[in-house]
Amino acid sequence: MAEEKGRRTGNGRRRIWDFQPSTICRILGLSFDEKELKKIFKELKLSYGNQFSAAFEMHQHLAQICRTQGQHAKRVEKILEKQFAPYKKEVERLGSDARKICEFIEGRPENVLKNVPISALIWFAARNGSQDKEIETRIFTAVHLKEHQALRFYDELSRKLPWDKVEDIMKELRIASESNEKLQRRCERLEQKKEELISEREAIKADKVKLVHELEEQKRLDERLRERIKKIGGEAAYEQIEGMKTELTVLREEIKRLNKENAELVKISASRFESHFYTKNEIEDRFVASACECNSNGNERGLKDVSVAYVGGVESLMPCYKELAESFGCLFRYHCGHCERGKREIENLVEKNDVIFCPVDINSHNACRMVKEACKLRNKPCYFLRSSGLSALKKTLENFAAGG
Repeated sequence: MAEEKGRRTGNGRRRIWDFQPSTICRILGLSFDEKELKKIFKELKLSYGNQFSAAFEMHQHLAQICRTQGQHAKRVEKILEKQFAPYKKEVERLGSDARKICEFIEGRPENVLKNVPISALIWFAARNGSQDKEIETRIFTAVHLKEHQALRFYDELSRKLPWDKVEDIMKELRIASESNEKLQRRCERLEQKKEELISEREAIKADKVKLVHELEEQKRLDERLRERIKKIGGEAAYEQIEGMKTELTVLREEIKRLNKENAELVKISASRFESHFYTKNEIEDRFVASACECNSNGNERGLKDVSVAYVGGVESLMPCYKELAESFGCLFRYHCGHCERGKREIENLVEKNDVIFCPVDINSHNACRMVKEACKLRNKPCYFLRSSGLSALKKTLENFAAGG
């Protein structure tokens, strides 16, 4: 009894040289492959021959060393402790009970020991077993049957696998597992992408339905607009609207000019305030007289009883055009520039007048063309004005009176 206690560690665990030879053999065989055995032999400075198999000889030699207490056996024990240390906590969940570990080895598994290799289970069961022979006998029996199963499985794999070495199956399984994980991740990403595409497709469908409704509404609005255009005169309404826009622009420019002239006259009137005082009506009368020139000036220029026609321009300025022409002593006729009645109307106008004025900024192309042709045919003077303003007409009348 004293000898048995002497062979145990201080914490009651058995040492490797206390294990049965079969237990030592299985622990070493399951823990070290040929590459690891060579590394251990090099570390322990041991040598081996090549009588049968280097791996078998190293395994047999190392098992023989571990049966006897010594430095080499202690070193091997430390290597095994380090290798099995990651599984120590999982085994301790069973309370380090050797009997429960044996039950797991015998085929009654516990989920807590699922990831623990069998070599580690044998190690912890043998070290923690208080009844040496009983525990190790159970280990031998269970492992021996598993060895037969493993050999049968190995034999079947060696006959059915396409490659030569059955040992490569773990490598192939590892590669397959990694490939399967990658495929699984890709599948998850594709599934997520599929959901996103479905969501986008539904959004596109909703947008399409919305656009169809908007298009139908736009068609209804277009139809209403066409009906309204027909009611107000059809295509001619567009030309009328554009003419009115241009007319409005000219009127605004004319108002600006008149306001500027009015401001200048007010300034002149203010400077002469000490010697003269004019009422508002008087200032306006002087402005009209200045803008239009007096009748005597027109008469002096030789335009008395000259028949003048004005085609186009701003229709609302027609009274101003007439007043300006009459200030030169002229007889004034006006035509709006619309040619609904055809060419004959323009020809009659040219026939009845001595000179024709035709602004090009507010006028139809047909009116300008008809005026030009009628004047050329009847040898009547025709002046095409760049602006529909009063100043342009005044300047042209002065030039005509001067013989320009």
